[in-house]
Amino acid sequence: MWQAVSVECYSGARFAERPVALAWNGERRSVESIERAWQTPDGLAFAVRVAGGLRFELTYFSASDQWMARPLQDASSILNR
Repeated sequence: MWQAVSVECYSGARFAERPVALAWNGERRSVESIERAWQTPDGLAFAVRVAGGLRFELTYFSASDQWMARPLQDASSILNR
């Protein structure tokens, strides 16, 4: 299930170069690793692992300036795309 989230990003050469933290259910979770990054027709997307071992797919929709997240049960579901 997708949910709108607040994402803190590192922005170097481009905006939202990589996520560093997200707010999930009212709690700030630091991104421990980026498992995959790719471009979609809507914007950037990432598979990340956050503090506590949870994994998420994050997608930035540039047209609406909105981040969406969905928890991943198993990282292989996104890594094999």
